Amino acid sequence: MTETTHTKKLGPLLLSGLMIGPILGSGIIILPPLVYQVAGNWALAAWILIVGLSFFFAVIFGRLSILFPGDAGVARAIEEAFGSRVKKLTSFYLIGAVLFGPVAVLLTAAKYLRPIYNMPEPLLALPILLTCTFLLLRQVTSIGRISFILSTIVALTLFVGGAAILLFHRTSEVVATGSFSFPQFGYGLLLLFWTMVGWEVVGNYSGDVRDPKTTIPRAVIFSVCIMAAVSLTVATAVQMISPDMVQGGTVTITDLIRPLFGGNSDIIMAALVASLCITSYLLFTGGVARLAASLAGEGYLPDILARKSTTRAPFIAILVFAFFHLAVLAAVYFHFADVEQLVAVADGFFIANALIGILSAIRLLQSRILRIAARLLALIFSGILLNAGAAVITIILLMAIGYLFHPISMVSRIRRIR
Repeated sequence: MTETTHTKKLGPLLLSGLMIGPILGSGIIILPPLVYQVAGNWALAAWILIVGLSFFFAVIFGRLSILFPGDAGVARAIEEAFGSRVKKLTSFYLIGAVLFGPVAVLLTAAKYLRPIYNMPEPLLALPILLTCTFLLLRQVTSIGRISFILSTIVALTLFVGGAAILLFHRTSEVVATGSFSFPQFGYGLLLLFWTMVGWEVVGNYSGDVRDPKTTIPRAVIFSVCIMAAVSLTVATAVQMISPDMVQGGTVTITDLIRPLFGGNSDIIMAALVASLCITSYLLFTGGVARLAASLAGEGYLPDILARKSTTRAPFIAILVFAFFHLAVLAAVYFHFADVEQLVAVADGFFIANALIGILSAIRLLQSRILRIAARLLALIFSGILLNAGAAVITIILLMAIGYLFHPISMVSRIRRIR
């Protein structure tokens, strides 16, 4: 390996940059106040439990990425465990999720920018889409650096803001533990579960990682520690913030940074949300574009999608996703779809893909602890999937039945079209 090639690979720090921001995502902005409203004083316990589960989830998919590296990511592990048809099915689940999910991410950023620019959200999302597409066409190390810088700014701001609340602006009243309500606590866990989604996409970058056996575990552990510190600090601050610091009667994450930025807090928060959404778009769209290119190289998608630029970016696949996202933005602009519908479809596909990935880990991993954790996660994933909505579940099941059991498989159909 030449030095030039070596420097174009992701090390632990840059790989962490791709992980932290996207997996924190908009959830770190929305969920802490929401879960506190649902679970009350038991909200922090729910956060601690989810952080613990996230650790095992991250380690499991990190281990699978090491065992089966390449642009296909965890799909290769699924193929080893269940065969090529299940691999392709889960790959199409993940592609389906990324056809819609990143648009919801862009619209989330636009929602926070709208009070500043007073424009329709799809129009505000358009320049973010174009910027992200341009960034994805660059060297993967450049993407990692940009994501690392944005993730560092967001994580530090939220951590320092939460710590300032706990040190100087916490409530003087003693917080009672309150009675435990399992339905409320369970619903809080259901909401927090979305903070776990994202680790399964990191494997699609394993082909661009320098020395995966050491880089991936270091990046996973570092990223989990940072996200745990930020999430638990923010969640505790939301639960213990002094009522004098809350504007509007209901605590928001913006209230946590008011001691730092005062009257500029709303603008700063809009910038933080936009940064999180950009890093999320880069991780998911870039990772799944690599998956699509890998499938094209194997003959399961049109050959043109396998083409890569001089920066090793699968530029045709990236542009196809960008044009589809542009069409979805147009559909939202003309009120043919909304963010809630996009999230419902994307989440259903994400969970279906992750569930099969977890089941493959049960069959492939040697560690007894990780297999036990995988069984627990599979049970939780199954429960979450049942809440995805009848329409989404029907689509997922029809895809599975049509692909796995139809005498003429999807693979044959695609090859005939070609």
